Amino acid sequence: MENQNTFKERLEALKLAIKWTYKSSKLLTIIIFAVTILGGLLALVEPYVFRVIIDFLVGESELSLAAKFGIGLAGILAVYGVARILQSIMWDSQTIIKKIHSQKLDKYVAEETMNKVSSLDTVYFEDPEYYNTLQKANENLWRVNEFFWQFSFFLGQFVSLVAIIGALFTLNYLVVLLILIASLPSIMIIFRKTKVQWGIFDTYSPLSRQANYYKGLMMDRPDAIKEIKLFGLKNYFLGKFDSLFGEYIEKQERAAKKEFIQLIFIGILEGAFSVLAAWIVVREFLNGKITIGQLTFYWALLFQFAEHARYMVRQLGALNETATFITPFVKIKEFKPIIKDGKRKFPERLKEGIEFRNVTFYYPRAKTPALKNFNLKIKSGESIALVGENGSGKTTVIKLLTRLYDVTEGEILIDRINIKEYSLESLYDNIGVIFQDFMKYEALIGENIAYGRLKDLRKKKSIHDASVKAEAWDFIKDLEDKYRTHVGKTLKEKGTELSVGQWQKIALARAFFKDAQVICLDEPTAAVDAKSEYRLFQKFEKLTRNKSTILISHRFSTVRMADKIFLIEKGKIAEYGNHRELIMKNGKYAKLFRMQAEGYREDFSK
Repeated sequence: MENQNTFKERLEALKLAIKWTYKSSKLLTIIIFAVTILGGLLALVEPYVFRVIIDFLVGESELSLAAKFGIGLAGILAVYGVARILQSIMWDSQTIIKKIHSQKLDKYVAEETMNKVSSLDTVYFEDPEYYNTLQKANENLWRVNEFFWQFSFFLGQFVSLVAIIGALFTLNYLVVLLILIASLPSIMIIFRKTKVQWGIFDTYSPLSRQANYYKGLMMDRPDAIKEIKLFGLKNYFLGKFDSLFGEYIEKQERAAKKEFIQLIFIGILEGAFSVLAAWIVVREFLNGKITIGQLTFYWALLFQFAEHARYMVRQLGALNETATFITPFVKIKEFKPIIKDGKRKFPERLKEGIEFRNVTFYYPRAKTPALKNFNLKIKSGESIALVGENGSGKTTVIKLLTRLYDVTEGEILIDRINIKEYSLESLYDNIGVIFQDFMKYEALIGENIAYGRLKDLRKKKSIHDASVKAEAWDFIKDLEDKYRTHVGKTLKEKGTELSVGQWQKIALARAFFKDAQVICLDEPTAAVDAKSEYRLFQKFEKLTRNKSTILISHRFSTVRMADKIFLIEKGKIAEYGNHRELIMKNGKYAKLFRMQAEGYREDFSK
């Protein structure tokens, strides 16, 4: 569990919320705060007008507004009417402006957060501590907008309170002192409540994330529903969800009961002090120090003061709670890139190629290395294949080459220059990748392919050429709208659903469309039908000509066409050579190849 948020952290959170509120719409923010302040000052108008009317009616003319300004009862009522109209107009206009401003603020906060989070390194998403902070921020996005409403309301209450205090001080400072003292327990308890609420949230945030995982499986994942039904997992997952959330709710209930008892105590205390303050006002009237009009004025102010003080304390607590819950945003803003950008441009054409030299790499919090003293050379224009068991380190090679991570020890050289010296943009532009967990973007098929090199989005011929290379055109040509077909149904109800194999062809076309110098293909045909796979690898040499290619596959029939094959075991290269050489060595590769081949022979011998 993290330590409780410090006052400094909460203050920084409030400053960030104010900054985002102002930047989302400067003009609307200024208008809202101006209207709020003016509305707060108008709190004195109504009780003061009533005082004047009563004094006027009972003949206290020396104190009446009529005597001072030479106006009658109609004039006094007119002043009151103008004040009421202004209050009504300001309240309604403020509500309308806030709605518009809230939308602008939601958009601004979402864009700021998406921009920051999407620029973070991969390590932030794979490290539990960092990821929990990201999750907390995501769950509390709405609180930034909530802060805006709370702060504007708090400001209005504060202005009203200051105006009322000024008026009550003219009567007796003890009235103000009594109600302020009555408010102190509320302040302490509310701050204590926030601390408890954050403690519960902070402790149970990982459990909430786990519970939401099961909720997502059963509500947002059509691909999971099939297995949940067929394996009878519904009740099991419901039980998981119930137990994870049950503990969280139980803790909240205990905190709520304790808070309820404290609020009863506060109510009694505030009531007692309010009675004392009221007695002071009545005593002043009985002693002849104030008129009947002033009595009604101060009496109204007394209860307004009590109400404003109570609401202001509540809002102060709400602001403290909001500040506490948006501290993850402050922490995210402080996250710094771990992968440092270089300045060199990637070579226009590779000459020496790529070299992994004595590379050791540990994933965050891992105790054993994914790669250990790993050495590998890939010549310019050479195609290599990486084979080995799951978890041997094959995909890690691609992640390090694309600088999703940096090596723990050793170095990666591109044309004899450390990869860290190249700019990330230049590196990304020159490496095309398809991972085995490729993305399924809900967009037009043409856009999906063009995401490989977005600046060439309008190059229709290049999009088509890439789809032909990836064998995707075979199914695209049968679609009514061809490349204008929207895939997926989350964004559009009439979107077209693709099979896993079709999606993989789209992902492969995306890699080919990028037309990069280096191509990394991680299980590129795992879901592709046998016919398409055969045709793809028949033209493999043509597709990868003049490109440095890294191919990862468990199918030995696929990797045999590579110039060199590297067998990786426990993060090290165990064997290497071309297919024929490795078969002749009669080592681990040859054994695994024969095991796969034997399965096919048995099928044909039956």
